[in-house]
This record gives sequence, C-alpha cells and structure tokens, in this order.
Amino acid sequence: MPWSIRILRAFLGITFVFAGAQKFLDPNFFRAGGGDYIGTQLAGFATGTPAAPLMRVLGHAPVLTGVAIALVEIAVGLGTLAGIGMLATSLVGFAVNTTLWLSATWHTHPYFLGSDSIYALAWLALAAGIVEVERARRGRVAGPIERIDGISRREFARGSLIAAVAVALGVASKALAAPASSTGLGALADPTRRSAARSSASGSSATPTTAPSVAPATPGRVLTTLDALPVGRAVGFTDPQVGPAVLLRLANDQVVAYSRACTHEGCLVGYDQSSHILVCPCHGAEFDPAHQAAAIAGPTRTPLESIKVVVDRPTGDVILPA
Repeated sequence: MPWSIRILRAFLGITFVFAGAQKFLDPNFFRAGGGDYIGTQLAGFATGTPAAPLMRVLGHAPVLTGVAIALVEIAVGLGTLAGIGMLATSLVGFAVNTTLWLSATWHTHPYFLGSDSIYALAWLALAAGIVEVERARRGRVAGPIERIDGISRREFARGSLIAAVAVALGVASKALAAPASSTGLGALADPTRRSAARSSASGSSATPTTAPSVAPATPGRVLTTLDALPVGRAVGFTDPQVGPAVLLRLANDQVVAYSRACTHEGCLVGYDQSSHILVCPCHGAEFDPAHQAAAIAGPTRTPLESIKVVVDRPTGDVILPA
C-alpha cells in the first residue's frame, strides 16, 4: 500500500482503539448521574438532530449501547491497524462517524470545529484507497457477495481474534478505570439546620434542629441557605422542569442557578472551584456563571439554560419558586 494509506490507517486505527478504551476507562461513562453518562449524551444527541430517532431508540438501553459502541471502536481500530478486513472496518468507521456527525456534532458551529465530519471523510478516503489498491492488483474489485463467499477459515479466525482482543482490551480498560470523579458540586445543605449554623456563628449554645416558624415571602422549595453556601461555592440540585441543575453563590447577595446539561451534547457540567467556571467533562466546553453562563470555550456558543431562584432576605433562604 502507498504511504498515504499507511499513514491514514495508523492514525485512524490508533484513534479508534483509544476512543473505545477511553470509554471503559471513564468511571462516569456507564454510571447514571455521572457527568458524561452515555444515557445523558444520547438524550442530548436526540435534540434537534437528523439522527434523533436512532438516538431515542438507543436511549432505551444506554449502557448496552455504550458497551457496543466502545467494543466496535476497538475492533475497528485493531482491524485497521492489523490489516484485517480493512474495507469492512473502514466502512464501519465511516458509518460510526457519520452517525456521530448527524447527532453529536450536528450543532457545532462553524461546522469545521466538529471533528466527526472530517473523520467520516477520512474513513471514506481510506475505503476508496483500499478499493484502488485492489483494482490495481487484481484488475477488478470483488462485490459484497463474493467477499462473503470467499472468506476462508484463516480469515474467519483472524476476525474472531480481533473480536476477542477487543473484548479483552475492553475488560482490562474497565478494570483499570479510576473511581468516579467529583464534579466539584457539593450536596445541598439541609435548610432545617440554618438556625444551628446562625447560633454557632453568634456564639450561642442553642442548637435547634428544626426550621424557624417564619414562612418565606416567596412560595416554593427551599434549596439551601446563604449560611450554608459560602461565596464562590456551588451545589447541585434537581429542577422539576429542567432536571440536573447547579446553584452558585457569586457574591454575598447574588445567587444564580443554571441547568447542568451542556448545550453541546448534553453531558452534565461540573464546577471548577479554582477558576469559578462550569466545565463539561466530555468535550471541554466552559461556561461563565457570572455572565449568564455564557460559553467561553469549547465547541458550543450557546449558554446554559438559566433557572430563576430567589433569596428571601429575612431568613436567608434560597428558594426555587413554585
């Protein structure tokens, strides 16, 4: 094969093996509630994309889908590197990246920032190169039925070996996966303990464990209190309408809340306490909570959805209005 095809083979093969293994190495990919959980990603992929119907079907079995995708990526990468069934692997790779282009990176603008489109074309170029090499060597290109009928026992064994190695690599990667990573979001403070916190801060020995009888001026759900949420900190909660959300205290009297669903692919963002920004673990999108969660880095330019919260001044309660 010419060096142009060898270089393309090496890059695509290594990339796909790495992509598949990385999914098993990611402790949050198969864990419901994890920042980059496959189920959340599939739900995000189904929002306004051409591949939405397929994403909804796959979303009924997210973990099984994630395992299948990871194993297929590893097998395609290994087959490409080893030169086993290269035309088939290149076409499968083309199908995988085309599907991701029509779902995962469909909303990426400008289009050239989305990697799946160029990967799809790279696989197509590799397939075309393999066909040209076969035509130059044999004078013709075998059809699909002829290829299937012509599979020898040796070729079948080599294909089976690739499948077995893919599964073994997946199992090994999963075994080496790190513990579930933190999102930087603490648990919601118990609002019934605010009186105890205030008494402790004032030097009082009283430690009541029940909320004061004063009703907040704004009806709704009390998320936490200003006493329990220091400036610069964030906590996660669930909004009945939006789903996973984050509550942040920007200043003494400034509290904001946003959806945690990244506007790129729907992964759940985490909070980087050192830089005070919200970060997507999947593809690096960053959002500034001090400026309406505007996208400041990564493959999206759409801010996170804002959620209205109210601070009740007399009690210090942070309330999600009813």
